[in-house]
Amino acid sequence: MIKIYPAVFETDPVGFGIYFPDVDGAVTQGNDLADALEMASDALGIQLAWNIENGIPLPTASPLNEIKINPEKQFSSLISVNLSDYLKETKPDKKTIKVPHWLNIRAEKEGINFSKTMTEALMEKLGV
Repeated sequence: MIKIYPAVFETDPVGFGIYFPDVDGAVTQGNDLADALEMASDALGIQLAWNIENGIPLPTASPLNEIKINPEKQFSSLISVNLSDYLKETKPDKKTIKVPHWLNIRAEKEGINFSKTMTEALMEKLGV
C-alpha cells in the first residue's frame, strides 16, 4: 500500500531538516539530499504504521501547491512510502471465515490467496 504525503525540507548547517505538515510526529533529518529523501520516506513509514497499529486514522494529504514554505531556505516535495514494508513485522492473527462454496471453488481454481485477499479487502475497507 503506497502512501504519498508532502514534506518540507529546510536547509541547515549540516544538511536538511524534514517535516510533514499533515503527519504529526513525522520529522527527521538528512546529511545531503539523497540521505534526506531516504530518511523522509522512512520517517513517514514509521509514523503512518504507528498510526495504523494504534487505531489513529491516516491524515489526508494536502496538495503540494498548498504547502507554505519560505523559498529562501525551504522547499517542498512529495514523499512516497510502501506501508506494507513497515507493517510486515506485525504478527498475523489466524481467522476462520466462511464463503459460499461456489465462490471458494472458483477462487481455488484461480489460485487466489485467501489471507492476502482478505488483508487487502480489510485495508481498503478501513482506508489504511
